[in-house]
Amino acid sequence: MQIGEKNVFGMRITAVKGRTLDLECETCRTAGSVPATEFQSTRCGSTRCGATQGRTE
Repeated sequence: MQIGEKNVFGMRITAVKGRTLDLECETCRTAGSVPATEFQSTRCGSTRCGATQGRTE
């Protein structure tokens, strides 16, 4: 995993810190950190994005 990589939910890696990744949501720019093992399944938890990510309506 490297800086700039994105998962299917639009979360982009902004920094790699050992086993932890700093992420930013492409849609609302909310930032956060997650363990590297959870990167592919991490969705944005903001009120703007959290209710709609992962839905196929």
